[in-house]
Amino acid sequence: MMRIDLLGTSFQVQSDEDPEYVEEILEYYRARIAEIEETVATGDPLKKAILAALLVTDELFRCRSGGAGTAVAGEMELITRRLLERLDDALTEPEPDTDN
Repeated sequence: MMRIDLLGTSFQVQSDEDPEYVEEILEYYRARIAEIEETVATGDPLKKAILAALLVTDELFRCRSGGAGTAVAGEMELITRRLLERLDDALTEPEPDTDN
């Protein structure tokens, strides 16, 4: 069992992977969360986690497609950036008042 502390939440996970490898993955993900915290104005840990997951997924897709030099990777980057901009806009808009 391994204890994970992420975005104010702690939990135990069991993995067949080497604990050093799991820690390396966590550090990488924490770095993506730090990028989000620098660029997006939200205190919501769930939103930070989702945005960081999108960044990591974008990186995965780029690797699968052969890198940033391909047309597909460029299109994916554009789509990802637009999605992040929309999410950022949505996260900074005040929530509607539902206490009527």
